[in-house]
Amino acid sequence: MVTHLAQVAAKANRHYLVRKTADERPETTITELEGDARVEEIARMLGGHISATSLAHAKELLEA
Repeated sequence: MVTHLAQVAAKANRHYLVRKTADERPETTITELEGDARVEEIARMLGGHISATSLAHAKELLEA
């Protein structure tokens, strides 16, 4: 499943970050996120930037 919703991503068994560069030759990379990297990405998805509040909320979502 592909989602941009943090609440849905937090329920997944695995979490991948997909990035596309916009250089001369576009390139796409896929990285599996685990641990703190996953918490930080969920936090970023929640608020657009990482803050103490978004990190706490992300941890709460992942523990639920």
